[in-house]
Amino acid sequence: MRRANDHRCVFLGRVADELHHVTGRDADGVYLDPALVVPLVRRQHVVEHTGWRVVDVDEGADRCPNFLRLTRTGLHLVRLGQHHGEGAVVLPAPFIRELGLMLQRVATDIGRAGR
Repeated sequence: MRRANDHRCVFLGRVADELHHVTGRDADGVYLDPALVVPLVRRQHVVEHTGWRVVDVDEGADRCPNFLRLTRTGLHLVRLGQHHGEGAVVLPAPFIRELGLMLQRVATDIGRAGR
């Protein structure tokens, strides 16, 4: 996914303004999962980051990267479910692929730490 305005916002279905990095950046400013993005209109992007601030996982948070990945992704998925209620949620296929890869990375990290 290269340009936001080639896609529709996953919340509103309107042409997107921005791409949101669902897992964001670590404390050093490096994207945790650069390809894990969803298209959003600007206002929904602001709401996503506001939610991060509320639970203290905003960009620059000095937390375990896997904690940030899981918390931020969970917040996004909960918001999507709440927004769409009983309806269907449509996500770009590249997002689903990258979500699966991110979850595999987290599982691998946890598995290595448990040894």
